[in-house]
Amino acid sequence: MSICLRTRACCAGRSLERAESMRAMLSKIMAILVILALVASIACSPAHAQDAEASLTVRVLDPLGRPLEKIEVRLIKDSEVRKFLTNSTGYAEFRHLTEGEYVARVKLDNVTLAERRVSVPEDELVELTALVSEVKLWVKNLDGGPVGGAEVSLRSAGGYEVRAESDEDGAVGFRLVPYSELEGVGSYALTVKLGGVEVYEEDVRVNEPSFSKNITAPLLRLRLTVVDLEGRPVPRITVGLTSKSYSAKQRSDNGTVLFENIPSSRLEGVGVYGIEARMRTEAGDMLIYAGNRSFTESCSLSLISDLARIRVRVLDEEGEPVSKVRIVLSNDLLANFSSSETDEEGVAAFERVPLSQGMVKAGTYIVRAYRAENLIGEVRREILRDGETIEIRVERGAAAIRLLDFRGNPLAGYLVSLVDSLTGERYNRTTDEGGEAAFKIFYGFYELQVYDPRGGLVHSQHLRLAGGKLDLKLKEVNFPLRVVVSDSFGNPLTSGVAEIYLGGEKLLRRRLSGEPITLELPHPAELRIDILSDEGELIQRETIYVDGPSTRVIRLEPYIQLGGLLRLEDLAQAIGFGVSALILAFSAILLVRGLRRKG
Repeated sequence: MSICLRTRACCAGRSLERAESMRAMLSKIMAILVILALVASIACSPAHAQDAEASLTVRVLDPLGRPLEKIEVRLIKDSEVRKFLTNSTGYAEFRHLTEGEYVARVKLDNVTLAERRVSVPEDELVELTALVSEVKLWVKNLDGGPVGGAEVSLRSAGGYEVRAESDEDGAVGFRLVPYSELEGVGSYALTVKLGGVEVYEEDVRVNEPSFSKNITAPLLRLRLTVVDLEGRPVPRITVGLTSKSYSAKQRSDNGTVLFENIPSSRLEGVGVYGIEARMRTEAGDMLIYAGNRSFTESCSLSLISDLARIRVRVLDEEGEPVSKVRIVLSNDLLANFSSSETDEEGVAAFERVPLSQGMVKAGTYIVRAYRAENLIGEVRREILRDGETIEIRVERGAAAIRLLDFRGNPLAGYLVSLVDSLTGERYNRTTDEGGEAAFKIFYGFYELQVYDPRGGLVHSQHLRLAGGKLDLKLKEVNFPLRVVVSDSFGNPLTSGVAEIYLGGEKLLRRRLSGEPITLELPHPAELRIDILSDEGELIQRETIYVDGPSTRVIRLEPYIQLGGLLRLEDLAQAIGFGVSALILAFSAILLVRGLRRKG
């Protein structure tokens, strides 16, 4: 019984093992079949896709058969839209297209230039003609001249717009302008603007491959010359034109300005022009002309400004003309705008002076007279006509100069001469007992010259006189001089005599004692100094020039102070003789000693 049970259990275990083995084998077979199916599907799918896809090439040309570059081509199928920009030869290439019907459409912004239905894969290359025109415009003024720098625009009723600026020849070109017949385009508004002002407008239709047009804009040429009351051109001017919507400005050095392509006054928004002319002056630009005028055609005009010639005459208290005076003009328009200098007749001439009650109303004039930057006269008056003469009376001011010598003592009887640095005029005065010389002069820069009573120039300098009293201490007058006489070693001499001469006059004779010789000189001079021996023999003579307090050393190079005054040559000879005598004596002694030894 136990053996049977054991046998049944063994059989049941083997059955289970066989079942599990079969299930594992079936799983492996199924996995292999799935992998083979996937590989087969992958291998077959490219062939099926390649068979189902195709390409299409679209070429875009203008109406003249020229390729259009960078034009957008759209390929539409149901809700699918594909885009491509044409290359330099006008081609747009679409790939990986599925079979079916498409719409090929050429677009420029929102305008459809061309459209066609195509079949893929039957149509491989199609050509579309874009309805665009090449537009050329020439902008000219009323005289037929070119207008450069004008802004030209074409704007369709549907909103498509192109714009460009005319070149120096007035030419403007547009390459891609959709035909007016296209949907959403219509007529074009052609406008021309210059300086922000619309000077031309017209509606045009463009339906040809090439469209050209000459535009004559109401623009004119102005030649304006500003002249004075005698008809002479006014140099160095600036002329400005101003209307409601347009303004321009030109400068000129010869009085004539030229305005090119000025909008006509007939244009809406332009109207009457305001004209202002300004003259460049020493103090800036001054208004000399103001007026209003309409311009409807090119013209040349002379603008007469109220500019006059005037003269300013400067006289002193005695009615004598004063030269080298700087006259400066000011008015209500501009201060210090012009200046001139009086001549030998005391007259300063001015040109191009605005009248007080003229077009620009210059008002009251202030005429000032300056000499060396000092105000010496002033008048206020109006200038009412051409050729007026304005007279200014000026007064000289008081100035006093007191001369003092080196020690501060006043110098009487000296001639003081003032030479005007501007005119060269000379003023001479002689000092009184107090050393003072009084003058009536125009304040400014002068050359001061001082002459002593004998007529010699003792002092000269440049100075600025502005009134009051000036104390002038002259170190060149009555100044001390110290003379030191020494030997060749710089030792003061205690023997001998010094004589000092001024010209042929002996100023002093003094025996040398080792102390400096002091004397006072009245003015700069050339002195002769003689040094004599005690016996009156001339030892040395020197000539010196002195022009102020100083110390001069007279060195006797050939002499030495040794008890008395000895010549170095004599001293050297004496020393030489002494040395020779000593040598002879020493030699004699040696000789005697030698003889005694032999005996």
